[in-house]
Amino acid sequence: MGAGQVCRSWRRAAWEDPALWRRIDMRGHADLHRRVDLCGIAKEAIRRAKGKCEAFWAEYAANDDVLQLLGEQAPSLKSLCLISCQDIIRFEEEIKKFPLLEELEISLFTNIRGKHVFQAVGRACWELKHFRFNSYRFVNTGNREYSDDRDDDDCYDYDDNNLRYNKDDDAMGIASMHGLCTLQLFGNSLTSEGLTAILDNCPHLESLDIRHCFNIIMDDFLQAKCARIKTLKLPSDSTDDYGFPVCSPLWSCGIDSDSDAFGSLGTYSDSDDCVYGDYILDSDEYDDYCDPFRYLNGVYEDELGPEDRMFLKGMRMLMRDDDDDCS
Repeated sequence: MGAGQVCRSWRRAAWEDPALWRRIDMRGHADLHRRVDLCGIAKEAIRRAKGKCEAFWAEYAANDDVLQLLGEQAPSLKSLCLISCQDIIRFEEEIKKFPLLEELEISLFTNIRGKHVFQAVGRACWELKHFRFNSYRFVNTGNREYSDDRDDDDCYDYDDNNLRYNKDDDAMGIASMHGLCTLQLFGNSLTSEGLTAILDNCPHLESLDIRHCFNIIMDDFLQAKCARIKTLKLPSDSTDDYGFPVCSPLWSCGIDSDSDAFGSLGTYSDSDDCVYGDYILDSDEYDDYCDPFRYLNGVYEDELGPEDRMFLKGMRMLMRDDDDDCS
């Protein structure tokens, strides 16, 4: 953003020393992303690295063009961090260009997820050892039921609104990353079945963070499987050291629920606590209400701020994604 204009020696360093651009860190400038072309700055930094970039970390500072340029000019990339980069559409295609990748983070996204996407990562990035995939917050998407009239086993049916969504879709893709040593999944919807698949297929896993993954029930079977994990953070563990703001879980209405605390339309009853697996959520503490086709936390869409509107849009995409794949 102008260091090369200070003096001649700074200009030589900024333009003629690619080693200074081996690690490009574009995080921590979220407040600038509406006023500054962060993607343009990122592309210029990649060009200055002249093929020597080994780590690229972006927050609101990457899109398809940035990833394409990174794939062309950073063949030795080992660490890739993407936070809130909502304009990336061709991720599944571009990730194939980073075979030496050892560390990958995809956080606060609404448009990069799913079994086929993470299987593509597993196939392309054989050296991958560290993966972080963190959501805005945990969202309860209701009961899962098999759709008997469809050939695709990855599709599930909901009685209400004819929604189809597989809670373990992400997990089944992550299970293809066989070399993982550390895994962080904050606020994911995976179930005990999905976690079992990951543990069975990732034998080198030493660190596992599944905080706010409230669909997981840590019974004796899962506890025994996790016994080999050196660092384990469970769904209800403290989030004090979590790197992003922590939002309260959303318990969706309009979708069937296992709990008797929900009425026929899935609305929460003030007179009862919500019992969800091993977790009891007091109604006074978790009173968030979400119908993604109308409003978020009781606030209509046109009254929400930009980030909440983006989150609401992502929830709709999440619930419709598999419906489109099956049609």
